[in-house]
Amino acid sequence: MSKKCFNLDSFYQLLKGRVTHNIDYTKWLLDCMDNATLPIHPKFSLVIKEFVQSIFLTKHCQKIPNDIVQSHFEDLSSISTTQILMLLYVLTFNDYIIAVRTEPKLMALASSSTTAFEQTEYLVDNRIPIRYILNYVETYHNGSAYKSIYADLLALSANLYPELFDITNFLLHEGKESESEALWDIKTMNKDWIRNLQPVEIKGLLDQWETNPSLVIHVLSHLETLSSFDIEGQAATMISSLIPPCLDGKLDVRISDAFVSTWESFNRIIPHTLWKITTNFLTPGEYSLDDLIQDPHIVFKCDARLFRSEQLLPIWLHVLSCLRTTSKHRIWKRYHTVYPRNDSNTINSRNVLALTNAQDTVMLQLLLELCLEKPQDKNNKYALDQSRKLICNFIHSIFIDGDRDMLLAKILHFQTYSTDLIPIVVDLIPSIYIVLSFIPELTRQPQLDKQVFGILIACCLCEKYPLENYLVTAEKHVLPRLLRIAFPINREGQVSQVCVPSEYLVKAIPGFVNLARAFPHFGPAILKAFNDIAKGLPEPSQFIGQEGTSKIILVLQLHKVLKDTTDLVQIEVNRKDKVNKVTL
Repeated sequence: MSKKCFNLDSFYQLLKGRVTHNIDYTKWLLDCMDNATLPIHPKFSLVIKEFVQSIFLTKHCQKIPNDIVQSHFEDLSSISTTQILMLLYVLTFNDYIIAVRTEPKLMALASSSTTAFEQTEYLVDNRIPIRYILNYVETYHNGSAYKSIYADLLALSANLYPELFDITNFLLHEGKESESEALWDIKTMNKDWIRNLQPVEIKGLLDQWETNPSLVIHVLSHLETLSSFDIEGQAATMISSLIPPCLDGKLDVRISDAFVSTWESFNRIIPHTLWKITTNFLTPGEYSLDDLIQDPHIVFKCDARLFRSEQLLPIWLHVLSCLRTTSKHRIWKRYHTVYPRNDSNTINSRNVLALTNAQDTVMLQLLLELCLEKPQDKNNKYALDQSRKLICNFIHSIFIDGDRDMLLAKILHFQTYSTDLIPIVVDLIPSIYIVLSFIPELTRQPQLDKQVFGILIACCLCEKYPLENYLVTAEKHVLPRLLRIAFPINREGQVSQVCVPSEYLVKAIPGFVNLARAFPHFGPAILKAFNDIAKGLPEPSQFIGQEGTSKIILVLQLHKVLKDTTDLVQIEVNRKDKVNKVTL
């Protein structure tokens, strides 16, 4: 600490004691930041916290003006100690705005201040490179220089900008570091030649992806080592040069892997900017980061070929995940910081939860639609299978992360989706078993299509998880629901004695083959239900001359489905003494 600057211990005590008479604390703090030396004084975080608290609780302490804050980040060619301390201050202030409106103790303290709830946050986003500065703090002098403030800096960043802290990305980065240390240090290989190239020159090199793959890989390897914040041009050039051939399936797999690796490295430096560049290149529109945060579903407008690209789909899913996280966080932050000021508002936390869940379920529905087989998939089953695995893993991560009550899973399945996807999601989404817990409720829905959906997914889940408690669900809810569809209640409130043919029966009956495979000993009960339906079903000859052709076709379909399914269930029944799939 410079001699020009007040001792931090004294500064801290004055702030804590709210000694504000004729003292310009703002100038004091700025002087302390400008004259700070390394390693950072352990009291710096405490001084900033007390300064920020004084802004909210006293009239004599004012926030640092926005123009002064922004002026500190105009030059990002090299990160300075002052910039790091200013970031700590900005994050502390923005975090306090939320805390003073949500934490009861702080709300009580701030209630006596007329200005506490009028403070506005500093706009950060792309204006201050949080991720880039964090990378610098982590690595400079092996982290020892900023050790005293790193924990607070990291915690505040994660609390305010959770989208910057993707676990998968961290693991990939650590893996790359260990790999490069074990195999080669690419930073020592002609380290300067690529840094001096302009984006136009880089594009000329990358455009040789077809004729000179080794050169392109070498260029990408060097781009991956860039640590400057000013890499937006290089990122845009790389994306525009290599994504088109990757979408066409023409890019050498070594180049595509190197491209993905470089993209991931850029994502640790300019994440927000990179998401915007990538999305704008893949979509027909031109969107700002705010557009993407307000409506993450924009990314589904991307080139359809991306959804069958083994290399690009993980990148797209990462962008979608981060935008989803950002959007949810901004919605909740706006609710906590804006709406409590208005005593007459009728918006509560349930409204906000309903909004975020609606946004998520729309996203999940769109993701599941991507798993449906398209005509063009017939020529490339491998791409379809890989796409389904990636998407289902992504959906699984959403179910298990932040959805402890599995509310999203419940909403999604009560909305239903294509029954063609049921075997796929059951096979590829491990957490889907939770659906069995609300099968009774799902099969009681008034809509017949939802009842059939519940029957089919329950039968499929029982085959995968043949547990005894699931057999109870099948006995009490699944099979009885089939009979209720076949013999509905008439206008007099009585159960129909005659089976009513319907497309719903045709669709539901084959699912019981899965149930018989899961529980062979339950097969006789299934066969008895089928027999009851067959007996109550009119013969096709009864409709000749009385009903339209479509009715006859429907009855014929039901007879055929019943016969085929009965034969398959009988096979399982015949094996019941040899197989016991019930897991106690």
